[in-house]
Amino acid sequence: MPLMATQWDTIMTPADKPKETTNPLSADIRLLGNLLGQIIREQHGDIAFDLVEQIRAMARERRNNEPGATQRLTETIGRLSLESRRVLIKAFSNYFQLINIAEDQQRIRILRQREAAGQVAESIDDAVRHLHDSGMTTGQMTELLNHLRVRLVLTAHPSEAKRKEVLIKLQRIAQMINERDRQALLPREVAAREAEVTEEIEELWQTRPNRASRATVTDEVDFGLYFITSVIMDVVINLYRDIQQSLETHYPDGDWATPPALLRFGSWIGGDRDGNPNVTPEVTLQTLGTLRQAARQVYLDEVSRLHEHLTQSTDEIPVSDALRQAIEEAGGGGSRYPSEVYRQMVGIIWGRLSTDSYTDSRDLLADLVLVEESLLQNKGHHVAQGSLRRLLRKVRLFGLHLVPLDIREDSRLHAAALDEIFRSYGRCPNYLELSEAEKQALLSEEIANPRPFFPVEPQFSAATNNVIATWRMIADAHRRYGAIVIDTFIASMSQQPSDILALLLLAGEVGVQDDLDLVPLFETIDDLYRAPQVMETLFQNEQYRNHLETRAAQHKHGLRQQIMIGYSDSSKDGGYIASNWNLYVAQRNLTAVCLRYDVSLQLFHGRGGSIGRGGGPTNRAILSQPPESLRGGIKITEQGEVIAYRYTNHEIARRHLHQVMHAAFVALGAPAEHVFQPDWGQALDTLATAGKDAYRNLVYETSDFLDYWQQATPINELADLPISSRPAKRKRGGGFESIRAIPWVFSWMQSRAIIPSWYGVGTAFQSFIQDSPEQGLALLQAMYARWPFFKALVENVEFDLAKADMGIAQLYAALVTDTALAERIYARIRAEHELACAMVCQIIGQPELLHHAPVMQRSIERRNPYVDPLNFIQIALLRDLRNTPPESPQYRPLLRAVLETVNGIAAGMKTTG
Repeated sequence: MPLMATQWDTIMTPADKPKETTNPLSADIRLLGNLLGQIIREQHGDIAFDLVEQIRAMARERRNNEPGATQRLTETIGRLSLESRRVLIKAFSNYFQLINIAEDQQRIRILRQREAAGQVAESIDDAVRHLHDSGMTTGQMTELLNHLRVRLVLTAHPSEAKRKEVLIKLQRIAQMINERDRQALLPREVAAREAEVTEEIEELWQTRPNRASRATVTDEVDFGLYFITSVIMDVVINLYRDIQQSLETHYPDGDWATPPALLRFGSWIGGDRDGNPNVTPEVTLQTLGTLRQAARQVYLDEVSRLHEHLTQSTDEIPVSDALRQAIEEAGGGGSRYPSEVYRQMVGIIWGRLSTDSYTDSRDLLADLVLVEESLLQNKGHHVAQGSLRRLLRKVRLFGLHLVPLDIREDSRLHAAALDEIFRSYGRCPNYLELSEAEKQALLSEEIANPRPFFPVEPQFSAATNNVIATWRMIADAHRRYGAIVIDTFIASMSQQPSDILALLLLAGEVGVQDDLDLVPLFETIDDLYRAPQVMETLFQNEQYRNHLETRAAQHKHGLRQQIMIGYSDSSKDGGYIASNWNLYVAQRNLTAVCLRYDVSLQLFHGRGGSIGRGGGPTNRAILSQPPESLRGGIKITEQGEVIAYRYTNHEIARRHLHQVMHAAFVALGAPAEHVFQPDWGQALDTLATAGKDAYRNLVYETSDFLDYWQQATPINELADLPISSRPAKRKRGGGFESIRAIPWVFSWMQSRAIIPSWYGVGTAFQSFIQDSPEQGLALLQAMYARWPFFKALVENVEFDLAKADMGIAQLYAALVTDTALAERIYARIRAEHELACAMVCQIIGQPELLHHAPVMQRSIERRNPYVDPLNFIQIALLRDLRNTPPESPQYRPLLRAVLETVNGIAAGMKTTG
């Protein structure tokens, strides 16, 4: 039997799509499965291949509830050598990576079929057509475009388990499968293409899936650059072309030749120093240089192509006088192409790029525009609107900085630095012990004080000196590359107005206060609750108000304020419902406060990849926001494995960005026609409290819960996974609070319990319904039907409930040495899971989870038998590892194998943390 191929025929039921689209997916799976099986035989022989088949069959027997299947699978894996286990890990892990490619290709096929039929929902054209048909005029569309701003920010958060080298190989396989699908190949061409895929699979098999050493910040910058330069830049340019075409189709009387900057990208990679001592001022400055070099290389490559392309001769067509004059002022274009003036100018541009002679992108644009205008004046319309237009758009959107870099730092470090500086000057003996009002008064005085605040040569503690160096680095970066390269400074753990006034003082000291968004990050549930009052106090502060007004005058826009809200820590703090509801309420209240003070609000959503950290479809998240919160623009993080999933494949990236922009157009231009009911908010208040109480009772208040977590998941072993330059724990403080949200979610995803995204939800729904037996359920059902926010909340919970597997979670519980503790806590988790499943089904009105989403349901059902063996192997390895002394020669090989199972499970679950 071909390796695992014939058992996975499709992820979609016949009712979901035409029958003819089933066969290509089955063919891709069969091809990739056969080629992987061939590699296993060649590398390890028939015995290894048969072992893989045996384990797969046992896992299916267990899924079919055959008596004794779990014990047989456990005992079989338990008897295997480490080398045999590693073969199984590689087989199932690579299988999932290949099947993910096949599923993506199937998705692309269906999207292309729908586009050919003119039926692509959630696309930009769908949104523009909807707005036009709803009565939006050309003037109103122009006004909408003036407000619509989306920035997606790439982060280096440690949740991408695959190495970049592995991602590149998978990308090449995906490209070959796509080309095979698009082209009518001859038999010899088919054989050649399959040989190329086999070559890549063999390389995958022999490539270490994890890094041999921990990633550096430079590695992370390189990782982000790969996706920006190889996929994102071109997809974004194509997206703007799609926007222009849609506007010209539905609003032909408008001028849409140059749409405003509706979508941009940013990055935290190399700028996010919160809890990462490896992100030093020197590293950030080096990152900016790397970004600039990468941008220049992209443009050098494109200018080289233009040089070969623009061969028009003045013997055949004239050129503009302005272009001739520019060439003369540059010293002439050389004698190689005496009549090919465009090539001469392009050669000059190439030379200036190669020597980094352009101060900023405006100078580069000016040179390119000279070429464009000359072409347009001399019957070169098609040429001007082709590859040259693409390059112009790319430079306008990405500049010579490529993407702006956000700086993030813990506000408590700023407070500690100020305490030391004030004390050294005799200004204040203990800043940290001042009341909040006293802190604000002192900071306001210092902001207004023209004397220098930083000494020329700081002689403080290393931490304070680093804070000063960071701010001086920002000023240096602005002088070197322009203010655009760093336009945002985020203070994490912002809790009081003084945390933001501290930013203003520090920014003013180095002269960058008028070129930076000073951004509070509200993370915990309590901080979200207090956020509106914090901002109101800031808007009333004379110095802060002056700052906003000065920025507005300098940049010729109204008063603006960017505010970031954190999903990960609020969820870890109080559970899924409380986190999401407090985020929603905070957005509404922050919008109201900003409106009262005539300040345009840009919300920055710190969403993770998984449901438990605010993940889920970005477009659905945008549509479920309070509509009034979108008028100032929106920023959203793209974290960890989400980057690779969304931006490895051009077509998948295009679809993702179309969905994002569709949601932005619709949410801003035609918000959902529902009237927020007061009893909805009251219901969520009740649900959030009940859910938070149940969640915290387990996680924070149950004796020995942390012991259970540390033994029933691979959390301690994940700390050795070398996927990030950032430590798994925050340096300050200790205990559970110091654990980052990412490994918290990551560990539960590995054990298949996934409690961060659903624990407490069942109890909350049940208690609400029981407290109002006659109308409680009906109210929740009405909210689900009529309120996008609540619908998204319920369906996100439902998705992770369906992915969770209590049978597998029970096997992990057996790793806990205290049997009574294991049984007690696992019983609570299982009971809450069963309750949550029942409650969600009642609210949606369905007999089982995902009944309304059969494609998703079938995908999970098909994946489970192939993820299960990896969990069984991981459990066996964890048991062996924990019984092996760290100094033993067997310890490191065991740990390596455990970390390899992490990759495989992440690929099978299609998520990490």
